[in-house]
Formats: sequence, C-alpha cells, structure tokens
Amino acid sequence: MSEYAERFKDIPKYRQKDLVKFLKNPYFWGQAYLQNRDGKDRRYWPHQAEDLQCRDRQIIHLDGRDVGKTVNIATLGLHKAFTSKGGQILIAAPHQGHLDTIIDEVEWQIDNNPDLTSSIAINNQGRPKIIRKPYFRIEWKNGSVIFFRPAGAYGDSFRSLHVNMILVDEGAWIPEKAWKALRQCLIQAGVFRIYSTPNGLRDTTYFRLTASDRWKLFKIPSWENPSWTKNREIELLEFYGGIESAGWQHEVAGVHGKPTYGAFNIEHFKLSQVAIDDYQLVEITQDHLKDCENESEVMDRIDMLLNLIPQNNAEFAFWVGSDTGYVNDPTEIVIFRERFATEHTEHTERKKYNMELVLRVHCEHIAYPIIAEILATIDRYYKPSGVGLDHGGNGMSILQDLLHLDKFADLDLDERIEGIDFGSSTIIGYRDDDKTKPLKKRTKEFMTTLIAKHLHSKKLLFPMHDAVIEDQFTTHTYTLKNGRVIYSKGNDHIIDAVRCAMLSREKKQSLEIMMNREVWDIPIPVATNPIF
Repeated sequence: MSEYAERFKDIPKYRQKDLVKFLKNPYFWGQAYLQNRDGKDRRYWPHQAEDLQCRDRQIIHLDGRDVGKTVNIATLGLHKAFTSKGGQILIAAPHQGHLDTIIDEVEWQIDNNPDLTSSIAINNQGRPKIIRKPYFRIEWKNGSVIFFRPAGAYGDSFRSLHVNMILVDEGAWIPEKAWKALRQCLIQAGVFRIYSTPNGLRDTTYFRLTASDRWKLFKIPSWENPSWTKNREIELLEFYGGIESAGWQHEVAGVHGKPTYGAFNIEHFKLSQVAIDDYQLVEITQDHLKDCENESEVMDRIDMLLNLIPQNNAEFAFWVGSDTGYVNDPTEIVIFRERFATEHTEHTERKKYNMELVLRVHCEHIAYPIIAEILATIDRYYKPSGVGLDHGGNGMSILQDLLHLDKFADLDLDERIEGIDFGSSTIIGYRDDDKTKPLKKRTKEFMTTLIAKHLHSKKLLFPMHDAVIEDQFTTHTYTLKNGRVIYSKGNDHIIDAVRCAMLSREKKQSLEIMMNREVWDIPIPVATNPIF
C-alpha cells in the first residue's frame, strides 16, 4: 500500500493498520468511495456485503434478477484497480451488450469521484487513458488495467491476456468453446468470480461449476432485493406462468429447475453475423412524438425518424415481420432484404439467395394507431412481398386498421399481409395425393425451425454490431412439457418479429411446394443435446 503513504502520512501509525484493513476490504471501500445514482453514499444490501467480503478465490453465483450483480462486479473491479499496484482485471460477459451495463456503472463512478478520476492514467494528449476500441479498457496511474471483453463464440478476445482477477457476468451463457480461453487468462492464485442467473442448460461449464466442491456457491433469489413486494411477486408469477415455469425458476428463484435447451445453435448464429453496411436501427419512443399536435405531424415525424430511401431494385425482395405488444410493451419491426443470384453447377443453374436484416425499428410506449402508421410508411418505401404481423397484443387492431381504413387503401395489402397466431397450427404438407389429410405443425415451432434451418445454411444474415439481437438469439431457450415445446419468455421480441417475417416469406415462396410435396423434411428445433 506504499502508494497511499503520502496521502495518509498524518494519520497515527496505530490507526494506519485499520486503514490498510479498510482499503483491502471491497465492502468498506465501496461504501466510502462509491455513490448511488441519487448522489447518496453507497450502502450495500446484506447479501451484497456477504459476497464482497468473501475471501474465497473461486466463487460462483446462482442468482435471480435484480439482486445487484452489476453493482458488485463494478465495485470489485474498481477496488482491485484502485488499491493494487499493477492489478490486471478482466470483466467478461457473453456479449458486448452485457458489458455495456457494467461499463456505464464503472464510468459513472469514476466521473463522480475525484479520487478515482485523478487515479486514471493520462495519455500523450493529456486525456484519461480510457481506450474504447477494439475493446474497452481503463488504465490507471498505479499500473492497473481493467479489461472488458465479450466472449463471442470461441473466446478469441480473451487470448493473450494474463490477469489476476476475472469477473464474469451472465456466466450461464458463455459458449463452451470460450471457457477454455477464459480460464487460460488467469494467473496462478488469481481470483475467479462468476455471476449469473441460471438458464437450465445441463451440458455446460457453468452448470458443472455450480455443483463443484471447489467453488464457493452463492444462491440469491430476486426476493432478497429489499424493494421486493407482494405485487411484484404476483406480477412475475403471472408473466412467467407460475412457480413451476422455467422463467420463474431461472429469472426469479435463481435455480436450475427443469432441463432447458437452446432454441438456436450459437455457432450458427455467430456465423450469420456479418457487416451489413446499410443496416439501420431506428428507435421511436413516446418522447419523439409528444409535441406532435395532429395526425399529419405524427406522419411527418415518423417519416423523418425512419429516414428511409425508396427501394426500386428488381433484384431484391423485402420481407417484414412485426411483434406488437400493448402500449407498455416494446414493439419490434424487422425488414429483411432477399438477394437473388444465379448459381451455375456442372449440369444446371439455379437461383440462390440470402436474407439480410437491413432495418430494425424498436418502439416503446407507442399506441397501436401509430404502429400502423409506421408499418404503412415502411410499406410505401419498401413495397415488401410479404408482411407477417403477430396477432397477439395490439396486432389484431393494427391489422384491421391497415386493411380497412381508407387512408391505407393505397397500400393494397390484402394479398401481402397476414396476422399470425403463435398458438395455432400451420399446414406444412399433405399425407395423401388428393390433399385431404393435411400435415400440421405448431406455428411457433415451425417458425423457429425455419429460422434454425436458414441459420444452418448461412442464408439468414444479421448485422454484426447489434448487441440486442445477439443477446436474444443466443439466450433463447425452451423446455419440454408433455411433449410440447415451451419457449422462454421476455427477451424475445426481436425473435418473434423474425419468426413472423420468415413465415410470411415461406408461405409466399413455397406455396407450390407445399401443395405438391407429401411430407416436408423439417429438422427438429433442438439445438443442444437434451439431458435427461
């Protein structure tokens, strides 16, 4: 602790021992140095305090949501960097989106504490040595460094690092091939802490470590949050479908629960992430429209926010999918561009295609008539071949507006738009020549299978840098109940929009095949090996 000698030289020696003990303890240090966002001194909840003061080198968590994991990870990283000469800390997570939340907390603490601010190293231009590309890191005057790295599919970002502390967020979702690279980063006698809500997957390193005697296990359910109320419990029980549901067990109770399986193969999805130069992400919230005084101003504002260019290229087809929630739920709209090309083989030529996501519109607190206006504006610019609309939530009302209001009559949507009932069945073929015995598949399973099939063949492409899409596709799971597939809820609005676009396309493009093929070759939607 020699770097603190000058600062505390006036403190009596018999009290300096207490000071050293104080500085070594992340709990006491955090309460002295850090703040809450309301400006008050940080005060940790009892379970947070127990975690921060635990001296075990290998710690793993089975936690529910909203128990303060981000706060503890930020505290531990800042404490290690501030109080250790040459401390090397790696904060890891499956995706950049997970890291951004921790980065925001760490930067806020640095900006709001003069001691922390003055401890950051300075670069040649006289600015704080906070490097943001290709990966975020913070360098300190005492030689410490905090590295923030997303795992990706293979853990490539971890290679060449050698650190004495690893802090992992959402460890249940770290891909298996990334764990080896992550473990190799830690020097001998280093500290390894893994925080996560469980996901029910059994064939994972995270699941194995939670059962290991060599790891200190913390179990913190959501109701340990002091702000937990009976109303919150009722709300979440209703949302997840009861105390026996996978969502409640994982997200609230923080237990492994029943076996769960990945809905999509993570490696297939990672390979589908490419650079799409003209990809746009547009966010439309209530605040963007609150000063509009009439319908005409709303339409003009939507047109300005979307900032679209008319698409008239005959080589492309466009497909739209929309997951529409109620006003308090987010709405996601996705637009795929299908490129056609001729592939020449030794004996013949055939059309090949790929579908790439070129626009995602995220809406929050937007009433359904405005969602209808947004879809109408998109239709006027893209003239999509098909529009799939989730019939749940406000979807039915939006569909009725688009089909029956005079102001949308010019769109001629009757043959191009379809409301999709996720709980229904879809005919995918026939068992006999006269087509009197249809072969049906549950619609949501069928749509999921379409996505998985196109990911496998590398014909469905997503933008490389949209972390929210990556988060949803790589964490979407399902359970089996009485032979039925039950998909995880909550973090799936983009996936549901993609489902709608894929089914709309399949029905338009494959109508003739569906009428003439007896049985489709449909792969099962299981992307991971079931564990029984």
